[in-house]
Order: sequence, then C-alpha cells, then structure tokens
Amino acid sequence: MAEMPSVVLVDDHELVLDGLRRALERAGWTVSGAFTDPEPALRHLASTDVDVVVVDLSLGRHSGLTVVEAVRTLGSRASVAVLTSYADRSAASDALRAGARGFLLKDTGSAELVARLGAVAAGDVVVDGRVAQALGASEDGALTVQEIAILGAVARGLTNRQIGAELYLSHYTVKEYLARVMRKLGTRRRAETVVRAVELGLLRDHHRPSAPEVS
Repeated sequence: MAEMPSVVLVDDHELVLDGLRRALERAGWTVSGAFTDPEPALRHLASTDVDVVVVDLSLGRHSGLTVVEAVRTLGSRASVAVLTSYADRSAASDALRAGARGFLLKDTGSAELVARLGAVAAGDVVVDGRVAQALGASEDGALTVQEIAILGAVARGLTNRQIGAELYLSHYTVKEYLARVMRKLGTRRRAETVVRAVELGLLRDHHRPSAPEVS
C-alpha cells in the first residue's frame, strides 16, 4: 500500500487547524505540525521533510505568500497549497507565481479538500474551479492555470466528464481546453500530452496516465 502524505498546517485560526488536522488524520495523512504563526512553522520545515504545506493566505500581520516563497527558498521538496476563504483571481495568480501548487477554498467539503490536497502531494497544480474559471485566458500563448489544472487531472487518469465535474465545466468545454493544450504543446494524444508537460516542468513526474483517449 502506498505511503500516505505528510503535511504541515499554517493558519492563524485554531478551529481551522483542528478541523484540517482531524480531516487529514482520518484519511491517513501524517500531520507533522500545526502552527498559528509562520515563523515557527518555517523553523520546523527547515529541519523536517514533508510532502505538503497548507497555508492560509492571511495570517494576521503576515501574508501566506511569504510562506510560499520561504518554502521555496528553503529548498524543501514540499508542495504548498494556499487555503483561503476568498475566490480572488489576483490572489490566486500571486500565489501560483510565488510557487504554490494549489489554491483552494475553505468552503470545500472535507473529503473533497483531502482529495485535492492529495493531488497537490502527487505533483498536480490544483486550483478551485471557481477561481480557475476566472484565470482561463492567456495573452501570450502560455498554458493558463485552468489548462494546467486540466492537464493534472488527465495525468490522474480522469475522463473529460470527470474533469468537468471536478472543475465545474461541461465535458465539451474540457475537450476544447484539452485541444488547445495539445495545440500549444504540439501533441496529438492524451498520454503524449502528459509526458510532454512533465518534460517541460509543467507537471511533476507521473506514472503514465490511464485515462482513455475518448471522453
């Protein structure tokens, strides 16, 4: 059986920390630490190897973005997921540019939240569908957050219909997005597209996708 991920939690609300800890531990995760202040959290991360760091965007006098940037500076292999109450396009863009691999909302159900954090632990970029829709346009031909989220779902073996359900899109829209991604990457099939995305560093290394070539 695959080893379950380990996680550090950073949120300035004790109730949120307690709820996250309980949900993740019920799912088999190891909670290495839970902190209301980012400074002891970063000291902990400097000497402890974990898979995921979950951080609130607003930490009183601190910003969660400083934690995202600091984790990268530490050289930690941990993927950082921002967990916030606000579906803010600008904040999501800032977090992803800083190096976050997830931008998730606190009103997500606990089972779905754990699943999405699992995808972050596996190397996917996971953005709540309500935010990703607002980030769906690219001006320079680069992959958008929405397109990267769809790529990550393809790599997990999801069909177009399953991806649509996860990202609040119709499966026809998913198909259009995936066709656009293939044009940008110069690929023709789903498996080839995921391999190319891994090669380009858009996704971390995955087992070959098991999703069928049709939706």
